[in-house]
Amino acid sequence: MCNLQELAELAGISSSYVDKTGQTHFTDDNVRKFFLKSMGYKTDTTQQIKASFEQLQKKEVLPPVLAFFDNETVEFVPESRNTLELCIYNEKNEIVWQRSVKGGQKVVVDDLENGYYHIRSHPSAIDTLLIRAPQKCWMPEFLQKKEHIYGTAVMLYALHSEHSMGIGDFSDLTEIVRLTAKHGGDVVGINPLGVMSPFIQIEEQLLGIKQGDYSPYRTLSRLFVNYIYLDLQQEEDFQKSPQVQEFMAMAETFAEIKRLNEADKVDYTKVLLLKKHILELMFAYFDANASAVRRTEFAEYIAAKADELDNLAVFETLLETIKPLDFWRFWPNGLTDVRSEAVAKFKKENAVKVRFYKYCHWLADRQIKKVQKLALELNMKIGLYTDMPIGAASNGTEVWENPSAYVLDAGVGAPADPMRPRGQSWGFTPYHPQQLVKQFYAPFIKLVKENMQYSGALRIDHAMGLRRLFWGFFSKDNPVVQGAYIYYNIKDLVAIITLESMRHKCLIIGEDLGTVPEGFREYMEAHGLLSYKVFCRQKEKDGSFIAPEKYMYLSLAQSSTHDQATACGFWTNEDIEVFNHCNLYVNDMQYQDNLAGRGNDRKNMLKAFEKEGILNETEKNELADSVDDGKNIPAAIELKINQYCARANSALFLVRLNDIYRQVVLDNAPGTVQEYPNWRIKMNVSVEQITASTAFVKMMNFIYENRPSVKKKGE
Repeated sequence: MCNLQELAELAGISSSYVDKTGQTHFTDDNVRKFFLKSMGYKTDTTQQIKASFEQLQKKEVLPPVLAFFDNETVEFVPESRNTLELCIYNEKNEIVWQRSVKGGQKVVVDDLENGYYHIRSHPSAIDTLLIRAPQKCWMPEFLQKKEHIYGTAVMLYALHSEHSMGIGDFSDLTEIVRLTAKHGGDVVGINPLGVMSPFIQIEEQLLGIKQGDYSPYRTLSRLFVNYIYLDLQQEEDFQKSPQVQEFMAMAETFAEIKRLNEADKVDYTKVLLLKKHILELMFAYFDANASAVRRTEFAEYIAAKADELDNLAVFETLLETIKPLDFWRFWPNGLTDVRSEAVAKFKKENAVKVRFYKYCHWLADRQIKKVQKLALELNMKIGLYTDMPIGAASNGTEVWENPSAYVLDAGVGAPADPMRPRGQSWGFTPYHPQQLVKQFYAPFIKLVKENMQYSGALRIDHAMGLRRLFWGFFSKDNPVVQGAYIYYNIKDLVAIITLESMRHKCLIIGEDLGTVPEGFREYMEAHGLLSYKVFCRQKEKDGSFIAPEKYMYLSLAQSSTHDQATACGFWTNEDIEVFNHCNLYVNDMQYQDNLAGRGNDRKNMLKAFEKEGILNETEKNELADSVDDGKNIPAAIELKINQYCARANSALFLVRLNDIYRQVVLDNAPGTVQEYPNWRIKMNVSVEQITASTAFVKMMNFIYENRPSVKKKGE
């Protein structure tokens, strides 16, 4: 007789985990039952537990998915007493292998090229996805030559210029790409570009929510590009439409754009509504006047993006239409089911609006690809380095169109640790481990493919999710997140990534910060996923900072990330003070412990800089004067931190634009939504000031001089 723990483990729910301090935490039965119920398994009685266990343990003739790397033999054993007629079909649905096979005997398949295949049989009607994948992700030439390259990292929304409309756009990004390339950089890292809707934010404001959820990691869809980043003025339909020009000439329009540009924070709702209105005027002009060539291009885009684009456009139209707007799970009249008659009827009745949203995403897709094309023309070795969120937003299109692939009542986050003693809930909906396999990983394959369309490198946010994700929830009267780690088939997921990486010639960086399972980094390295090294976390056991030459080569190094303090902010405890102000500490002792720990960090930082010989006497004295309390920002702290990081043995190094211009404020305070203006704070300088300043040139030259074995273009 199986018990609850055995059932939970079979479903992928871990019984324990070891945190970053070495303490072991055990999963209790209440947590097991919560997640098992969320996954659709009954556990109220002993009989139900047994039935659920038998359901999960039942063996098929072949597993739904078989993954092999190209250094392995493709082999499997059908669980059958019968002789089977097996056929293997390639991606063109052509038979590439066919045999009569006795059940219970090992089958070896030779000479399969890398790709996706389906094994089908008669008479038992098997359908198994077979993945044949390269052992490693794409390794560009500079990695094979052990070169060290560098570039910049920027939050696209934070950029602003004379021509922008309240948020950074692809023309602003183009200028950063040009400037980075001009000064020897080979890569520009940006935030995720997923789709947002102004109507969710409007509804939040009606509910009294002053600061909505604007996270680029929680969007309607991770598959398409947000039209908020469009530079509308570069589009033909903007330039030629009389209605657009009339609207832009209005005093009210001029005043609104001026207000949005001059604000120190992005007003997403107003920017989205403004750009959407202009796009509607542009779309009307396109519909009436577009050339045959442009109409064909638009039609080809719609055909290529297929159901996912269709579903997104319908979903966006529904958000605009339903009043009062509610979470999609509570929508009326059958609209919760993407395949329902109600949705089909709505789509037909709103065909023009649905097509309009497709037009928006078509333009955005074209503009971001144009930026990457320019980067490669400028001989950048990577160009754009984009970011793929690990989880889907529960209120978004991805979950609405395929709810069975997700566990709707669970959330993804992180367990409590010294810096986040309440734990973290990120607002993601996790994939259902068993349902994802049953769907042949179709949602994940599509996600990976789409996120490699316009980038030379892809960051996989919280890459440990390829192995396990912390599912969490909050129980009554307990401020600390409750939960457990749930395991996925890492080999299947990594095989998909290596295959798509090679096909798209896209370098992969796995963000491996946080509680990392044993052996995970070694697995990443074996399959060519670069590690992610952040200076403030790279410490020896005694708290001292790891020497630059000890950084592993197959990694990307940065001074910090969007979830952490900038160089200046780290020195002045900005993140700790924000967390305290947002009530993220359980008690004052934790706050004081973090302040004391940061004081030790500053002392160790000073020692590390001295050991590297990067401080003159004046700089040493200035750092020493504020090392105890961090109240004063030393004159060159951003240069020294990035100089130290630039010396890292890591193959890639990125300097944050925030550091170059000594910005102190946090981009994001993890674990907050309303408490802090996450993802809204703009750069303290404009794009015009950046291109004209000496600070950018000084930092890039500084990095060039300190990178190991780096060569300027043309040398």
